[in-house]
Amino acid sequence: MKLRFLKIFPLVSFLVFSITFPVSISAQTAEDEVRKNQELSLRPTSTMDNPYELVENWPTLLPGQEWGAAIGLIPDDTGGLWMMFRSEPPINYITADGQITKSFGDGMIVQAHGFCMDNDGNLWAGDSGPFGDDPSTAGRGFQIHKFSQEGEHLLSLGEAGVSRASETTFIGPTACAVMPDGNILIADGHWPRPSNAQQDGDRLVVVTPDGEFVRSVGSMGAGPGEFMGPHTLAIDADGRVFVGDRSNNRVQILDQDLNFLDDWRHFGRPSGITVLEDGTLVVADSESGVPIPGPAISPEGVGRMARNPGFQVGIRIGRVNGSLQFFVPGTRPEGMAADNLGNIFAGLTSGCDLSPSGGCLQKWVLQ
Repeated sequence: MKLRFLKIFPLVSFLVFSITFPVSISAQTAEDEVRKNQELSLRPTSTMDNPYELVENWPTLLPGQEWGAAIGLIPDDTGGLWMMFRSEPPINYITADGQITKSFGDGMIVQAHGFCMDNDGNLWAGDSGPFGDDPSTAGRGFQIHKFSQEGEHLLSLGEAGVSRASETTFIGPTACAVMPDGNILIADGHWPRPSNAQQDGDRLVVVTPDGEFVRSVGSMGAGPGEFMGPHTLAIDADGRVFVGDRSNNRVQILDQDLNFLDDWRHFGRPSGITVLEDGTLVVADSESGVPIPGPAISPEGVGRMARNPGFQVGIRIGRVNGSLQFFVPGTRPEGMAADNLGNIFAGLTSGCDLSPSGGCLQKWVLQ
């Protein structure tokens, strides 16, 4: 394997649609927002070191496999990781040298989203359902599936094909994490949604390891403890919950009882979050500065021509106290994971054919 220091590969290489919408905020307000975000993000991150190098041509897919968005990543202590991606089979184990040794879950997941491992070593794989209306996926999606590491299907939560917020159904699960008591925390509220789906109700859901509903918290909104497209979750050693409240352009911090503590905007627009045992916080930003296609795609509506203006896409690395240390530019990951060996794993949802890694999964090595 060859290591190469990756400079910024052109963001124009990613497909971006330019659409004109009526502007609902004043030019001055927009300028103020950009200036505020630049003070929070561009100034510190543009001068920060990037001590990571990208491993080229890693990993190697199985014969007949094709790349899809690598949205769920769970590393282990050997340098390998579990990957859930939007291809078949969706769940794969990759060794440290990039070889796939296990694969399963064929035909069970419409749109991979949300991936975690419980305290018994079982894998929880989310299915956020189709992007918008798709007759070919009728009666499928909007579920969480639980598997053993050998691929045995243990249970499914949610009602296939039903996008509703209730004790037995999900709007569209996006992430999961294991709480200090062993229960599973699930972020629920993916965008875009089918026209017959519930268009509000964004929330966090707690279930037992056996899949029994415990409670849900939150609602759709921009206030403390409210969410707009909660997209990613991580829990630190003190039990604090970090919620990537993506369409609100912030990381919300909750205590282990899911009470609001704080929110941070200087980590950008969070698509993926991971926290290490030593307190390192890694946040993936795949959308800052990217135009908003329209209300069917984003709950923010069409008042701004770009998501989170003034920020750069990339990977921000800091601490759970809110400090920023490093910035990895020139990549647009959604899936995000890191291990205790100094590796960062970034899952791409677009531009995979342009990545020096050779596909939708990038491995960054600390030098």
